[in-house]
Order: sequence, then C-alpha cells, then structure tokens
Amino acid sequence: MIPHTPAHSDNFFKNLCAYIKFMRQLIMTINRPLITVASFISLACNGLALTFIGVSLPALQQHLEIDIVQAGMLMAWLQAGLTVCALLGGFFADRVQREWIIGTGCLSLGLGAVFLCIAPSYAYSLVAASSMGVGLGLILSGTNTLLVSMYTSHKGAILNIHHVFFGVGSIIGPALMGVLIIRGNNWQAGYYGAGLLLFILALIFFFSRDKVPIRGKNTSQDIGSLRELFAAGRFHIILWVNFLSMGSQLVIMLFGVTFLVQAKQCSLGEAGAALSVFSLFIVLGRLACSRLTFSFNHTSIVLTMLWLQVIMLLLIWRGSGWLALAVLAVSGFTFSGMYPTLMALTSMLFPDRDGISLGLLSTMGGLGAIVLCWLTGFVAGLSHIGIGLMVTIVACGLGLIMFQVYYPMLSRWESQSQAAHE
Repeated sequence: MIPHTPAHSDNFFKNLCAYIKFMRQLIMTINRPLITVASFISLACNGLALTFIGVSLPALQQHLEIDIVQAGMLMAWLQAGLTVCALLGGFFADRVQREWIIGTGCLSLGLGAVFLCIAPSYAYSLVAASSMGVGLGLILSGTNTLLVSMYTSHKGAILNIHHVFFGVGSIIGPALMGVLIIRGNNWQAGYYGAGLLLFILALIFFFSRDKVPIRGKNTSQDIGSLRELFAAGRFHIILWVNFLSMGSQLVIMLFGVTFLVQAKQCSLGEAGAALSVFSLFIVLGRLACSRLTFSFNHTSIVLTMLWLQVIMLLLIWRGSGWLALAVLAVSGFTFSGMYPTLMALTSMLFPDRDGISLGLLSTMGGLGAIVLCWLTGFVAGLSHIGIGLMVTIVACGLGLIMFQVYYPMLSRWESQSQAAHE
C-alpha cells in the first residue's frame, strides 16, 4: 500500500487543481452570461415550485377539500405534464432555439402557479398543476441541453453545478412557504411571487439577442436516434435507475412534510425546516459530486448514492420522530448527484444524441414521479402515510439491485467512452 500512496496523493491534488481551475474559468469567463445566469435561476424556480407544493400540500388539501388520495392524483397530474414536456423539450432542442423552449416553460410554470390559487376547484387545480408540470419539464430539458451545448468540456461538473441551483430553490421554498403559512396562512402569496419572477425570466429568454444557434436535425435523423438509443441495453439500465431514483426523490419532496407531521408527530415548522435542510444537503452533495467527477468514474458515484438512499430511507421509516426528522434532512445528500451524474454519463455514452437522450432521461424521471407519487398516495389512502413511504424504499431497493448487477458492464462502457474521446 505504501509505495502507491505518493502516486495516489499526486493524482488527488492534480484532480483538485484541475477542478479549481475549471471553477475559476467558469466564473471568470462565463459563456453568454445573461443566458447562463437566467438558466441557473429558472432551474432554481423548479426547486422552489416543487417544495412550495410539498410544504403547502396540507393547506392546499384544506383549500380544495380533498383527501390524501386526491392529493396524490394532483401530484401525478403535475408529473404527467413534466414527463411529456421533458421529452418534447429534448425532441425540439435540436430543431428550435433552446431559449424559446426555456422561456415557454417559465411562462407555463408561472401561469400554473398563479391559477392554482385562484379558485377552490379540484378539477381546475388539476389543469393548473398540469400547466406547472409542463413548465417544469420544458425548463428542465431546455436548460440541461442548452448548457451541455455551451460548455462541452467537463459535462458532469457543469451539470452538477447547474443543479446546485435547483437545490438553492429547494432550500428557499420550504422556509419561505413555512413562514407564510405560520404567519397568517398566506400561502397563496408565495405562488404569486414565483409567478412574477418566472414571467420576468420568460421575457429574458424570449428577447435575448445572444441566443445559442441550433444544429437543425431533420425528423428522420431524430427517429433514427431514438431507434439507436432504445436498441442500446446500457441506455435501458440508466433510464430505469433514473425512473426509480428521481421518482423517490420527488415523493420525499412532496410527501416528506406530510409524513413527518402525520406519521412522526412533528410540527409543521419542524417538518418544513427538515425539508429545507434536505435541499441544503442536495446543494452540498452536488458540489461534492461535481468535484468527485474529477477523481472517480460516474458509475461509482451513482452506485454509492443508491446504497446510501436505501439505508437512509429505512432509518426514516423505522426511526422515532427526531431520528426520522434528522435522517430525512440529511438524506438529501444521497439524492443529490444522482440525476446530474446520470445525465453526464448519458451524454458521455451518447455524445451525438444528447438532446433526445437527455430528454428521454428527464421523461423517465418524471414518469417515475407520476407512478410513485400516485402509488404513495394510493397506499397511504388504504392505510396511512407511514406505509405509503414503503413505496420509495422498494423503488430505491430495486434501483440498487439493478445497478449493482450491471455495474461492471457500465463501468467498462464508461471507461471505453472516455478513452475514445481523449
């Protein structure tokens, strides 16, 4: 072991210096600064909107006079819009300027957030939630493909940094919504403010003169790319792991407060604070994963995250009130780097089809959230929310088993891809 220590140490510091240099170059020479910053903020609004819904769900249930099963269906409609438009956003990313895709997403998310508060109608709220999902999907797919095309080097690092802003929005969201509810039950004000910010962002994307040029693929090329992707067994594995992991993350974000309040008898303030810390650990985890991509391969990072997810979820489910509260807060780290790292891995394995492949990856994440949110609400309605959480435990366990079985093969494919592009 000792003879290898200096070499390992030199390699560590070499990678650390490379990461510091990359971060300095990113900060000092941001490509198209207005569009880059607006992309970061728009993804932060995604995190803000999702955690707004998670914390305000009990108040929204009271406002609409619905039970937990109907609330689960509301979340499923939101995820349905996200799923469809994440795919459409990736499909059109090579045919339409990506700024228009993101701007449309900001407008749709903002309008849905505003209309969700206007009338206490369950049917009306389903339409508003779908509009929010459309916006979430277009923003997610559009910003990912935009930044990959703008920053072609170190895709894993830039995508993890980009999704740090999702975590920032997720930190602000629970704290802000918790304050609005506790001090006067004025939860609608948070949605109105988010709508205004998203409208401003939409104007920036629509009227920016410094747009990124499109590559202009034709329809036959898109169909051929889809066929090639679905024919690749390695892509199936990544899709299903993302389906299970992203679905579980959204269940925690949307039902975590309800679980802590109803199953663990925590106060709304304590549960909201735990969700904010959850989002803080997502931010810290993505910064850590961004750094780790310089030292470890992406498949190793994903496998480690999956093991930690299963362990943390079991502790949340079986732990006492304060233990469940603390572990749920810290478990944000286990979900942090999954999605951006899987995106970077996909972009490495399929560099010529990044628009469609990343769109499909986002779609599977949204589809996983639809299924797991609905299933969690359904199981909770049959028993209680504590049993409903078992859905996420089973989902993460399946993802872990699948990725563990195919880990040697995926690791070899990643190494071959890296060697081919060096």
